[in-house]
Amino acid sequence: MLVLALPSLPQDGLPTTVKEIRQRYADTQQSIAMMHEEEHFRSEIVTTIQRNMPGSGIRKETVTCYFAEFGEDLDPDYRPYFVTRKYNVAALKFYEEYLFDAETGKLLFVFLQADSIENAGTKDETRYYFGPQGLISENLKGECCATAEEAAKMANECYQAIKASLNGFRNLVDY
Repeated sequence: MLVLALPSLPQDGLPTTVKEIRQRYADTQQSIAMMHEEEHFRSEIVTTIQRNMPGSGIRKETVTCYFAEFGEDLDPDYRPYFVTRKYNVAALKFYEEYLFDAETGKLLFVFLQADSIENAGTKDETRYYFGPQGLISENLKGECCATAEEAAKMANECYQAIKASLNGFRNLVDY
C-alpha cells in the first residue's frame, strides 16, 4: 500500500499567517512535483471542456484537482486540497489556483491571473490569503482580478462541485 504524504499541518491546526500559508503552498507544490516526478500514485483528476462560444470563439477550460482520501477504505471521502483552473475568453487567458486545508476544506489561498486589458502583453495578478477568521492579506499586481469575496465564492463553489463529483465517481466505481 502506497501512502501519499500530504503537506503537514501546523501544530495548532489551520495556518494563521501569510508566512504559514506560503509554507503550506510550498509544501503542496513539492508534494505534487514529487508525485509527478517519481510516478507515484496520483490522487488527481483533470477535466477539460472545449466549446464554441458565440461571439468569442473556442473556449477551452482545464481544471486540475489534487485530492486527499479520508475515512475507511471501503467508504472513502475525497476532499480537494489544491485546484488549478486555466481558461480563455476570446484571446484573453486566465489562470486560477485555490489551496484548501485537506482536512477541513477551509480556503487558505487564492491566486488569480489574467491577461491585462489595460496594458497589453502584461498580466494582472491577485493573491488572497485566508485564515480561520477570514481574509488575512491581499496582494495585487496590476488591476484586481476579483474582490476577496468574489474569489472566496468562486473557490468555495469550485470546491463543492469537485468534492461532489469526486464522491459521485466513487459511488460509480463501487458498483
